Amino acid sequence: MIDEGMATTALGWHLQEDKRRAQTLATLESSPFDRVRMAALASRCSLDSLEDRVSELAAIGVTAELVLLSSGEGVTDVEAAARYVSEVVPRLAVHRNVWWSLTDDPSQFPGLSEHDWVRLADLVAEEDPGHHPLSITVEAGSPLLWRRSFTHGSVRARSPRDAWVQTRDHHKPVRMDMCGYEGDADDPWRSLTAEEVVNQAWDGTVRRRCVTHGESYRDEDGLTWSEAGGTLSGGAVPRLALLRQILTAIPAEARYVDRDAPMLELTGEFYLEFCGEHRFPERTYDVPEGRYEVEVIDTWEMTVTWGEVQEGPTVTVPLPGTVGQAIRLRRRP
Repeated sequence: MIDEGMATTALGWHLQEDKRRAQTLATLESSPFDRVRMAALASRCSLDSLEDRVSELAAIGVTAELVLLSSGEGVTDVEAAARYVSEVVPRLAVHRNVWWSLTDDPSQFPGLSEHDWVRLADLVAEEDPGHHPLSITVEAGSPLLWRRSFTHGSVRARSPRDAWVQTRDHHKPVRMDMCGYEGDADDPWRSLTAEEVVNQAWDGTVRRRCVTHGESYRDEDGLTWSEAGGTLSGGAVPRLALLRQILTAIPAEARYVDRDAPMLELTGEFYLEFCGEHRFPERTYDVPEGRYEVEVIDTWEMTVTWGEVQEGPTVTVPLPGTVGQAIRLRRRP
């Protein structure tokens, strides 16, 4: 079972000096994130040190998703990659708060074929008696997503809709781990507005394609959160904290409904629709007989407005006509 928590990216936070590492841990502890994607980089960080960082994350209730292979490791062929995996995985597998990601960019390893990546995934599973979640981050249309060696899909896509369209027939959970960072860099991938990040996160949640957060503003040391941890300064994070509260109350049985705005539905019990960029004046829902509690959520202003309890089979919800609105209906006894 892959959890529906909320993740952020801080690939090299564990390679920094003590002060910045402490900043990162304090930031994570007060954030909505319960998982951090970080590059293992065992050639630059001893396994003892890496274990210490994973233990520190466990102490604050955060999972380390270890990206095993990145360009900094100097791996050029599958045999070298296998030796590396066989060294790192058994050592870290004893920790409960670990996920594995083979790599966040297979194109950095032109010497490795699709077959090689599957072989490495099988090796990770063999070396990990705890059977922690395992993925590889690829384009949403990659055939690697379908290989049974991976417990879930991890995709790179520009939008949750793109990810959903290309993976809707996938038989495993799919997460959007690469979709752009909030920031002001020259690279379009790292210069999304806070509004775009919040919109992606809500859209992805409702489509069951949870989006991993990233932030690329440079601080006074010239470093960014997603490169090196530290502190978070963007506008998205406090708004993601509201989403995290909403996320924890979504029934596991709720299923995505593809209508003119994305919606999660547990028929007769729970409905969560995200209107995104649409400025609807109202929304109407056909529901089974019963009484329904109505809430309108402004995802940017971070407000939850309670409406009147309404009787099915038709519930009509007036909206303010602004972007970023979500509607939640919950059946009352």
